[in-house]
Amino acid sequence: MNWLFSAMSYVWLFRQDWFRCNEHSAAESEATKWWLQGDNYESSIMSFVSTFQFINNGFVVNYGYLHRAKWYKNYTLLTVWAFLIAFISYMLLADPNQVGCAFRLNCGTSSALEGLGYGTPTWKIEPYNSPLGHNVIPQASRYKLWGYCLGNMAATNLWQIFVINGPVRRLLQKKKPLRRLKVKL
Repeated sequence: MNWLFSAMSYVWLFRQDWFRCNEHSAAESEATKWWLQGDNYESSIMSFVSTFQFINNGFVVNYGYLHRAKWYKNYTLLTVWAFLIAFISYMLLADPNQVGCAFRLNCGTSSALEGLGYGTPTWKIEPYNSPLGHNVIPQASRYKLWGYCLGNMAATNLWQIFVINGPVRRLLQKKKPLRRLKVKL
């Protein structure tokens, strides 16, 4: 399911007016600076989508099955999960800031940020390895992407609850029981 959501995020990205003509071109970036190859919209979108997925996957596998305590009793997991979701949500939804720039997400060079109408950053930003000079997602699109990521999380949780551990599993177990090998001792 996460693969489908990841692929569809690129379909969404390539339909955005602000993205067209700003696609990443390896010919326009310096290959020796491999750590800066992610200074583009494609990498930023996938970073946000996959980070939400990774955080949520830790939550999804906590549902367990027969021999585990209920997920809502795992206070440590719930606290860490909520903190991480809030942290990545802040990086996605906030205007360019020091936290996002540390991860090179929703950021850009000082001159690019000033050109976009943001103030002059007070922190050091290494030059971006792209002709555009930034990967700042427009604000309306940030909220759409955030909603998309939350929808991905909800769909994955519902799949785990109803299909993997729930009524669909029980129905399939009745219709096609597992044949077990009988071993004589």
